[in-house]
Amino acid sequence: KALKNELDNELWPIPVQIKGFVSNMSEYMHACDNIVTKAGPGTIAEALTRSLPIVISGYLPGQEYGNVGYVVNHKVGMYSKDP
Repeated sequence: KALKNELDNELWPIPVQIKGFVSNMSEYMHACDNIVTKAGPGTIAEALTRSLPIVISGYLPGQEYGNVGYVVNHKVGMYSKDP
């Protein structure tokens, strides 16, 4: 909630809607052309089921590191520290 409030108060150069936690992520994924995310296995799996190209912008060392290689090696996405 605190992060949502902080982001709501930012001045964005493009139109941005900060949603915070949502329970309908599947609907958002259905509406998009690609996804920019950290290398969490749940998000990657859901993006794969929707055939969404994945841009990984970060990962938790050790725990999520292998997910980056999986996405890149299987050519379903890319890794970029600054997408």
